[in-house]
Order: sequence, then structure tokens, then C-alpha cells
Amino acid sequence: MAKLLTDLEFQRFSELQQKQASFTITSEEADELRTIVERAQQKRDDRAAAMQAIEAHIAQFEITPDELFSPEQIGEAARAYGLIASAKKERALPPALTFGGKTYQWTRALPDDIRAPLFDAFKAGQSVKPFLATPKDAVRNAATIARLERETGAVYADAWLDELAISRTQVDEAAAKLAA
Repeated sequence: MAKLLTDLEFQRFSELQQKQASFTITSEEADELRTIVERAQQKRDDRAAAMQAIEAHIAQFEITPDELFSPEQIGEAARAYGLIASAKKERALPPALTFGGKTYQWTRALPDDIRAPLFDAFKAGQSVKPFLATPKDAVRNAATIARLERETGAVYADAWLDELAISRTQVDEAAAKLAA
């Protein structure tokens, strides 16, 4: 109930509840208490309806969690709800690439069927966004670009970094992590 009320409303709600518990509440105060409770219930119902609408749209458009949230946000939520231990440090996921309808995790070696077209596009100064399986995951994209730069010796253009919504600083940080 406290989360649904403003501080002032919650303070008044608490006062009126105490009066009600001690049987010293007037009929006007009882009406005020009912009004506060009704407003809180209406907020709760509105939020529930909004969540149902959002869930319906997510299902309708088949939106996956990684399209809505970064791995850090998903891990943070999982820790907050006790799904994973909070003491464990979340491990960064390797870059995920897609080509010809297949998805590849870039762990150690990248298979030749994706390696050649990816590296050719990168060295030619083209966008690699079509190869990214998770184009909205800034951390994984920065890691992908850092690995491509390290392995090809080429530098990805700032315009293409903007297309991926990542900065040169993020790529440099990812490159530092690769070196470590």
C-alpha cells in the first residue's frame, strides 16, 4: 500500500488507521480513509492493466528479453529476485553472430563459414550490424568490434559505432578486457 501512495497520503492513511484501530475515527475520517484506499486500489489496478497490456504486446510481437534488457539488467533482476546468488559475479556472454540463418557464439575460434564474410565486410569498412545476433546489446557489440579490430588490425568507423549505439570508449574497454 505504501508504494501506491504519496508520502503525505501514506502519513494520513497511517493516522486514520490508528484512529480506526482505537475506535476514535469520525465518519468523515472514515470516508477519507476509504477514499485513500480506493485511490491506491485504482493505482494498483491501473498498473496491473498496463502490465497485462505490455505482456500481451511482448507476446504478440515475440519480443525476447535480450531485446528489451542488457545482460547486466537481466542479471541484476535475477539477483534481486533471488534467482541467482548475489555474491557471484556475472560472467559476460561472448559475442553472438549470425550468418545464413545460423547463430554462432564467438568463444575461441569462429567457423570459416562466417569468419570470411564477417572479416571481409569489416576490412572493407562496411557495417557488421547484419552479422550481430544481438544488435541491441551494447556490451557484446563492443566486445565483437574489439575482437574484430584486434584480429584484423583495422579500426571500425565512428559512424558504424553510432549505428550500433556504442562508443569508442566502450570498444577500448572491451579491448582491454580481451587483453587481460
